[in-house]
Amino acid sequence: MSEATKMKRFITKIEDTIIKSIRRLLLRDKSFSIISNNCWGGFVYQYFGMQYRSPFVGLFLFSDDYLTLLEDFAKYMETEMIFIDPLETKYKDELIKLETYGTYPIGKLSDIEIHFLHYESNEEAAKKWNQRKARINYCNLVIKYCDRDLATAESIFRFSELQYEKKVVLTAKEYPYKCCMKLRNENGEFVKNEWENFLKTVNVISFMNKQKW
Repeated sequence: MSEATKMKRFITKIEDTIIKSIRRLLLRDKSFSIISNNCWGGFVYQYFGMQYRSPFVGLFLFSDDYLTLLEDFAKYMETEMIFIDPLETKYKDELIKLETYGTYPIGKLSDIEIHFLHYESNEEAAKKWNQRKARINYCNLVIKYCDRDLATAESIFRFSELQYEKKVVLTAKEYPYKCCMKLRNENGEFVKNEWENFLKTVNVISFMNKQKW
């Protein structure tokens, strides 16, 4: 790597650090814990350069499991994580279709499957899960869902009925629920470029600063 390239990367890193510091300064509250059905929460924390206050990072849950988790969140979060062989997943056919079957660890909280898509091993997934779970602020939860991973119109209604103060479902279509946000540039059956089009739909700082969702 040339000296010029090294210097350019160094300057870019400094600029990124400054931008994220300014974003954090504009946040009214930095103690939130994001519970997300996929990597969206991780992107939010990275956007602000913040420590993860949630274990729901680098992973995803299929729709029905995620909603079941949210319906009794405290109980499930007290459950010990176990890891299963990919052969045991109830979503084998879907994972084969997605061409991800057998490529990452799968954990279980009782009957709920956690798909650790961006982890190399059970040990790594368990370590990160437990470290980040300990940081959850149960008094300041941000609950995010989207219309992917086997979600249906019925499951979006089910999410709308959940009793959380701050909740949002990001969608590719319009739905008649206050918690739904249709993303710009998304017009298919489900959201495809979630984070990219979330950034085009809202001001992230203003969104996170909202008192009522």
